[in-house]
Amino acid sequence: MHATRHKPLTCTLVADGSSDRVLVPLIELLLDEHCDRAYRSPHFAELPAGTPLEQRIASALDQFPCDLLFVHRDAEKQSPAHRNEEIKQAMASLKTPPDFVAVIPVRMTESWLLVDEKAIRTAAGNPSGKVRLDLPTLARIESLPDPKQVLFDALRTASELSANRLRKFNPEEKRHRVSDLMDSLDRLRQIPSFAHLEDQIRAHFAA
Repeated sequence: MHATRHKPLTCTLVADGSSDRVLVPLIELLLDEHCDRAYRSPHFAELPAGTPLEQRIASALDQFPCDLLFVHRDAEKQSPAHRNEEIKQAMASLKTPPDFVAVIPVRMTESWLLVDEKAIRTAAGNPSGKVRLDLPTLARIESLPDPKQVLFDALRTASELSANRLRKFNPEEKRHRVSDLMDSLDRLRQIPSFAHLEDQIRAHFAA
């Protein structure tokens, strides 16, 4: 948290599912870069799956009122523009909506975690490993049909565990460690959907 005289900025994240908690460290990286006042780590609103977006946003704001709301939707089979419009309509349904930023990875959140080989190796418990991970190039990441599976496969490979020990390896748990370990925006900025997220945050704090 930055030291400053101003009241700390409060943030809340509404996401598609509980696994999208991995977005919190990435949002913090962006806040560190662009927010010149103190901020509190974004609250992650745990909400029932399948609830309409408008209800999830309203419930999140009841639980965690905030200055800045991050609304996540994976693009999946829809265009980012379509998801962005869904978020805008949901926010327009609120009586007094806070400022908000749309967080829309192409396909799914895990695509953004694939940019950091060092974080993947460290999260897998083998930071000095040399085995090839065959991670996709930055240009290919947003066209992957299943980035979650690619990430999980990379984590298993990076662990270099024996077949017997690999059966107890939990890539879902390690996924959260990957985002915690990511400490640079350089490669993330080369992913168009992440660059768009940063543009929104930059514009918000420049206003």
